Amino acid sequence: MTKAAFRLGAVEGRWRHIRTAWPYALIGVMAKDGREYVLRLNCAGYPQAPPTGGPWDPARDRVLSPDLWPRGQGGRVSAVFRTDWKEGTALYLPCDRESIEGHDTWRHEMPSKIWRPADGVVQYLELVYELLHSRDYSPPLRAAA
Repeated sequence: MTKAAFRLGAVEGRWRHIRTAWPYALIGVMAKDGREYVLRLNCAGYPQAPPTGGPWDPARDRVLSPDLWPRGQGGRVSAVFRTDWKEGTALYLPCDRESIEGHDTWRHEMPSKIWRPADGVVQYLELVYELLHSRDYSPPLRAAA
């Protein structure tokens, strides 16, 4: 979390480091509507092994309620932020440690999204940030209390 690319993203307001209690890191990623989505990333084996994680509710210390997840209009956002995938503990991304398993075709279909240890967690965060700023993004079903 100290690499220049991570710090630059934080300075630009794309994301922020909330806390780390190894192997978990909480990182807030900003959406285009100003909402912050907190990801709880399991970084065991990092940086050689990719992280895995999903939307997290830090106040309740559990997976974020599905009705507070970002939504999509049937495109990439809804494909990645799947509330039915791994009980909400992993995003359906090729650079996610849990999601790449069993998806060998992704290595050929989406090579730029496969984990690159040299890029570190910034690769994961950039993909999430891009989704949260896409035309496909819609806010959650309800606002957080």
